[in-house]
Amino acid sequence: MSRNTVFYLILLCLFISVAMTSFEVIRTIANVSCFVFVLLYFKDEMKTYSRKALAILSICFLFLVGICAFIMLQGQTLMKQHPFFTGWETIARILLIIVSLSICAFIMRKISNRLKRL
Repeated sequence: MSRNTVFYLILLCLFISVAMTSFEVIRTIANVSCFVFVLLYFKDEMKTYSRKALAILSICFLFLVGICAFIMLQGQTLMKQHPFFTGWETIARILLIIVSLSICAFIMRKISNRLKRL
């Protein structure tokens, strides 16, 4: 598959995951297939890493996914409790998701650049 096709499949899976809020099975299938498509998207780049670098990168990825999920969940509970966010909770949630994902992507990029040297 070409990178463009895989990219559009990732976007389609993300859209299905967001649109199907009442169908948990479909959302789960879309999320898992999105993860598979992301791996296909970076398949050529992953061949340049050694096994040790891939193991370190995978551990860091799993660690950052857990931290990112924790930040999002705690941030949303904080927004519900604080009266300052009343009226524009949706915008605050979107900003929380964008900022936390951007920080995790930045950290993964730095780790990836360091591991390419190994």
